[in-house]
Amino acid sequence: MPIAGDAPLIRQTTCRKLIEAMSLATPRPAVTDWVLPTQGITIDGWLRPRANTPGDLDDDDMNRLANWRFSHVRLPVGSGADGGTSIDQALDRLARFGLRAVVSMELTAAEQAPIWADAAAREAVRSAWHALAKRVQDHPACLAFELLTDPDPPDTLSADQVIALGGPRLSAMGARRTPLPGATAGRAWSGLASTLLGAIREAGARQIVIVNAPQGDPASFAHLRPVGDPDRDGISYGFRAFAPVAFTMQGLDHGDPIDPVSAQPDPGGDACGPVSYPGVFGGERWDRSRMEAWLAPALQFRETYRAPLYCGSFGVSAGAPRNGQLTWLRSFLGLCRHNHIGWAYAGYRDARFGLVCESGPFATLDRYRNGYRLDYDLLGVLQSEA
Repeated sequence: MPIAGDAPLIRQTTCRKLIEAMSLATPRPAVTDWVLPTQGITIDGWLRPRANTPGDLDDDDMNRLANWRFSHVRLPVGSGADGGTSIDQALDRLARFGLRAVVSMELTAAEQAPIWADAAAREAVRSAWHALAKRVQDHPACLAFELLTDPDPPDTLSADQVIALGGPRLSAMGARRTPLPGATAGRAWSGLASTLLGAIREAGARQIVIVNAPQGDPASFAHLRPVGDPDRDGISYGFRAFAPVAFTMQGLDHGDPIDPVSAQPDPGGDACGPVSYPGVFGGERWDRSRMEAWLAPALQFRETYRAPLYCGSFGVSAGAPRNGQLTWLRSFLGLCRHNHIGWAYAGYRDARFGLVCESGPFATLDRYRNGYRLDYDLLGVLQSEA
């Protein structure tokens, strides 16, 4: 299998090494060397069926990922993944090729909605995490746990509901104030995340646990409460990166409508969409500096709490202008490298963002017209910017 680039993509690091590299503070002697996820890729549709992705993956797929030198794969599962044979078989296959997994619990909006108001629904998720962690904690391919792919707590929860979720009780003065947008959701998710972390640790698992910001939005870090000590408790914090969506989601049914006034044609690309990057979106210019400002709340949270960061999903639709797509990825990955942020690209075999595209409207693009249906330029960017 041809490989784009010779530089290894894999870089294993630990909490201790990351804190020293960031020069945030002198690490305490008792720091545990939790192994952090660095450069990886998401495998959707393997354990949790999803449209636009294939089902089972075989040894050829694993061999590709190993040859491309990713350090891990991000593996979404459902709350019913209680340690059945499918997760075991997936980890066994990854281990045979020297790959490790970030196991992420992914719930649909309908599956997630009850947990914010119903104690029985919360207990079901807590029990699912306890059972899953107990089952896979000793597997050599199990690298980390991601509590929820996209936590989406309502910002309209009552004070009693937030407390029931494990969120902190407000002071008398704080209770009298009108909460800022996102503050209630942040307190609610922080409380539930602490409960789920407890379930994993009660099971005896010692893998890193990733707590995503509400909605995966870096801005939500402004209202997220720390779940524990990153060094002592093995915690990393996560987010997703698809901003601005008017650019990254072009050609997808759920993408935001494109403002024709700000359209930036890219005649050099083979894409379906007219809006490129850098460019103007919603009256605002987006470039690397704007992207760094968008990341600022996450970076500030990291500095304040000495907390490693992980981007569990990012990418640009294959429907975006080609030059802009690759430039956006270089901008984002350069910021990740500069700020010591681990990441997993949005998709391996995926009809929207995939390194490999075998079906769907983008499969006819020139970039995929080779024997492996592989976007070699995209792979090269992921390797060179790591």
